[in-house]
Amino acid sequence: LNNLNENNQKQYEEKERNLRFQAIQEILTTEVTYLRQLEILMEYFIQPIIERKLLNHSLLSSLSDNIKTLYNVSGELIKELKQNSENIADAFHKLAPFFKLYSVYAYDYEQILSLLQTKQENDCEFKDFVNKQETRPEVGRKLPSLLITPIQRVPRYKLLLREVLQHTCNKHKEYNLLQVCLVEVEKAARHINTFIEQYEESQKLLKLQKCIVNPINLVKPGRKLIKEGALMRVSRRGNSAYRRYFVLLNDILLYCKGDPQNSLTICCVLPLNKCKIESVLSGGLFRVTCLNETLLLYSEKDDSNLWIAAIQNSIKKYVECRQTLRKDSSSRKPLRHNDLNLFPSENVPIIAGKRKRLDKETEINLDASKIMYLKKDNESDIDIQSDNCLILLKRFKRFKNNDDSKYVKSYEQKINYKIADKENVYFTEHSKVCSPIQSANFKQESSTLKSISEFFTSLGSSLKEFFRF
Repeated sequence: LNNLNENNQKQYEEKERNLRFQAIQEILTTEVTYLRQLEILMEYFIQPIIERKLLNHSLLSSLSDNIKTLYNVSGELIKELKQNSENIADAFHKLAPFFKLYSVYAYDYEQILSLLQTKQENDCEFKDFVNKQETRPEVGRKLPSLLITPIQRVPRYKLLLREVLQHTCNKHKEYNLLQVCLVEVEKAARHINTFIEQYEESQKLLKLQKCIVNPINLVKPGRKLIKEGALMRVSRRGNSAYRRYFVLLNDILLYCKGDPQNSLTICCVLPLNKCKIESVLSGGLFRVTCLNETLLLYSEKDDSNLWIAAIQNSIKKYVECRQTLRKDSSSRKPLRHNDLNLFPSENVPIIAGKRKRLDKETEINLDASKIMYLKKDNESDIDIQSDNCLILLKRFKRFKNNDDSKYVKSYEQKINYKIADKENVYFTEHSKVCSPIQSANFKQESSTLKSISEFFTSLGSSLKEFFRF
């Protein structure tokens, strides 16, 4: 039984080694084929077009440089694999970082393809040249199929490496390094896909931009088109509805008049971070609120729920992004008609205007007569006055039972001096009540204590009225 298990194990290991070898050989053979396709593309199409000046465009020169770069990367990979086919992990680990160069080619691919197709439609000589080259026995392929070959190569690397790793024992010396290589290739593939998505999004925005008659530039890095279409807007009175075109981007909602087939006029720009949406009726009516702007909408195609979900998700994602990255649109408000020139647009001349935080409708008018403004300087003066009076009160208590008129007169003079120098209106006005007592000058020594007590009684009442105010 043990011998049988050992034989089965040996057969399984031998089978895995063969499958692994076949996967490595497939990488090598497909890479040689890919390299030959790049040579055909350059030799029979790109170079003749440039030399004969059949098409004069900067994209063509860029395409030639990109193909040469990718040709060098592919040639180096073939060289490494031919030296030692078992050294596949080291070969990919060395060249995987250069696979991101494919993203440059991928970004220009759609523009190149569109340029060549347009040229063939408008230029018969160029069309005849392409058709002649495609029918050559050395070529045997259409030009578009050759152009897309580099786009497909990195995803192909990912599939082939997975197959190699699948048939590699986890105890193999290259197993861990193969896993690292697979991760690097997947990163490169995502990088390329990101560039392609960015190009596609920019093309959508450019197409939309051509329809808009307002001086607004919608094309911006990171901006995406989420949804667009016609919606019915209910009037403010609720007795009629108008068909309007809405464009949902990942940061704003555009409310437009017109048709994208002809032209669109933006009536209002609503920043999503200030928007709220709620369903009004189960029949599909919903409300979009943005500060002082309110739109009551519904769809004739019964897809109101899709619009509600799209706007809600866009608001949620935009707010989440803004929690970690503050953008220039943080203080935006709904813009209508003449205020649309305040919309931040690059490479579009706009009229400079002062930023207003609040509209007239949201301003709050305050009655100045009911507001008391307190200054720190005045408050400190009051505290100094009260402290001085309290000090004098304590000192006069020492002489309450003292008949010495000299001390009483000296402190009475100090009190008059302290009161006369203060700038507080209320304190000076009330201090006039004390003037008869102060003018007496204590002519009769027997009435000294009585005058002092009357003085402090009047002073105490004045202080009470002052602090009560």
